[in-house]
Amino acid sequence: MKNLRINRKINPRLIVNFFAQELKLLAFIFVLFLTLNYILLFLSLKGQINISVNKPAPQDIIVPATISYIDETKTAQAIENAKKSVKPLYKYDANVEIEVQNNIVNFINEINSVKEDSTITDSEKLSSIKEICNNDSEIANLLFEIKTDKLNFLKNFIANELNNLYKKGLRDTELSDVIKSIEKDADSLGLNSNDKLIISWLVQKFVKPNFIYDEDATDKAIQDAVKNVKPVVVVLQEGTKIIEKGQKVTEEDIKLLEKIGLYKRFSFFTLSLLFFLSIIEGTLAFYIVHDKKKKLQKISEYFTLLALVLIASYSLGSFSIYTIPALLFLIMVNEFFSFRDVLISTLIFLLNLLTFISQPLFVLLVFLSISIPIVYYINKTKKISSYFVSSIIGGTFVSFVVFILNKNFSLPNQLSFSNAFYSFLNFMFSPIVAIAIVYIFEHIFNEATFLRLLELNDLNTPLLKEMSVKAPGTFAHSLFVANISSQAADAINANSLLARVGALYHDIGKLLYPFYFTENQTDIANIHNTISPSLSKVIIINHVKDGIELAKRYRLPDDIIHFIETHHGKSVIMYFYLKAKEVDPNVSMDDFRYPGPLPDTKETVIVSLADAVEAASKSLGNEEIDYRKIEELVNRLVEDRIKQGELANAEITFSELEKVKVSFVKSLLSIYHKRERYPDGK
Repeated sequence: MKNLRINRKINPRLIVNFFAQELKLLAFIFVLFLTLNYILLFLSLKGQINISVNKPAPQDIIVPATISYIDETKTAQAIENAKKSVKPLYKYDANVEIEVQNNIVNFINEINSVKEDSTITDSEKLSSIKEICNNDSEIANLLFEIKTDKLNFLKNFIANELNNLYKKGLRDTELSDVIKSIEKDADSLGLNSNDKLIISWLVQKFVKPNFIYDEDATDKAIQDAVKNVKPVVVVLQEGTKIIEKGQKVTEEDIKLLEKIGLYKRFSFFTLSLLFFLSIIEGTLAFYIVHDKKKKLQKISEYFTLLALVLIASYSLGSFSIYTIPALLFLIMVNEFFSFRDVLISTLIFLLNLLTFISQPLFVLLVFLSISIPIVYYINKTKKISSYFVSSIIGGTFVSFVVFILNKNFSLPNQLSFSNAFYSFLNFMFSPIVAIAIVYIFEHIFNEATFLRLLELNDLNTPLLKEMSVKAPGTFAHSLFVANISSQAADAINANSLLARVGALYHDIGKLLYPFYFTENQTDIANIHNTISPSLSKVIIINHVKDGIELAKRYRLPDDIIHFIETHHGKSVIMYFYLKAKEVDPNVSMDDFRYPGPLPDTKETVIVSLADAVEAASKSLGNEEIDYRKIEELVNRLVEDRIKQGELANAEITFSELEKVKVSFVKSLLSIYHKRERYPDGK
């Protein structure tokens, strides 16, 4: 959809300068993350015992808290045992027996046919039999010499033997046993060696298994068996002595200590890994802050929050990995940034934890996968109650998931319950702790977070209360603008709370000289009738500057101050300009123009338009209050703003602007609707 932002000529020097600034910011962020990772590495190395392979341990090494870990060696052995336990699978082929029996019968019948052929000589018969037997001279001679009745007897004997064997099932691995079994039965019948040789040759030539090895089914059975193998979890109870003082330390001891997080090797590989992790983390963080207005402040906020939670994770992680406050970090990111940034931050947080977490990361993956929907719920509902609802539901759900997973890994009941309880406390208190931390940091960084906006939306705040007393007309105007602005923001999925609060405070500059503004001149004459248009212009324009100074004095967030400085943009105070022009035709229009800047966000555009619409709607008479008149008024005001270039920097599309106008019309109609006149003055 086309945007209202005006295209400008591209200046190559500005582009170069822009990318130079961006590269500097990226380098700065990378250095921050590299420093943080090395500090965390130093902390994890500082407290560990100085041990080396093949040297005696300087002291007893004892497990400080109950720890569980997956033994890869035993798990691999269990997988191998599972594979070996699967027997080969076969598929039955009923046609094999028929095929084999027919082949033997046809072979013997062919031999008999040759022998009974009176048209050829004996040598020709022997030659033909030899050819049928694949040039096996010994078998050919035996078949030539054996009598037909005896050969038919052997045929029936073999058929009977195979019939019994095929009923039981015959596999390829059993063929040698089949020959021995048939030879044994031939001995019991008193058959001679030549007969047994013919039988053995026929069986080897024609017999095939009717149970055929099924490679696919066997592989699937092996895969299923491997899937059913649970990781072998080793539980080390608190106080367990791993290495005694003076005991020679082995490589296996070092690997065990690394696995449970009590030891970390310091090597060039570790430093290199952290270097590359810092590049990835820095790039992701740069993506979060690069499009923000106050880049350095935003990276300071982000890095402070991340460092705070990582240090807390380092301390809590040594007690239990189930206490690492992943949800706390994501909620705070959501308050100061956006939900998109929350998704990116999950990866940054996970990569940073690799610095000092040696235990399996599946717990953190579970925590993060549960935390994201919770943060999304808080982000969508935008209610203070959602924090407490999410703490209860999230804590209950994560404890249940952790308990099930722990039991799946065959952990003892006591350890499973304790891990589930730690997870419950973690998710139960994270949203509550987040509220407290956000409250502190939003005031330190002066940010317009959701919680801060809720606070400023209270009409009993000192500034709004003072406005309601000293400038009641301005207060009513601001409340009117706030209502129609929030509804318009909802129509285009903008931040309705930010638009409402911005509208409430956009005219606070009128507090200094309230009676110079018509909405507050209820019982007095218009002061501007007694002063020059130039002086009136100065007073009117200065309410923007006065409002900014007042907002800074009351430490309003910069996002709210932005509404104050942009709500008139660079528009002209046309009434006083025309009045001054009557006195001096050469007066410049620019002398009666607001200094700006222009509104540039969806919310500031909405408030700027709502401010103009509300003021203009006061000029409508009772007979003009209908849908068509109000729609014409709104359309004319918006079109004028576009023609004057007031929306040149606006991050709003024409489609969204149409929805804003429709919302304004509906809001004005609901406020100015005509009331029916009832009889008897009712």
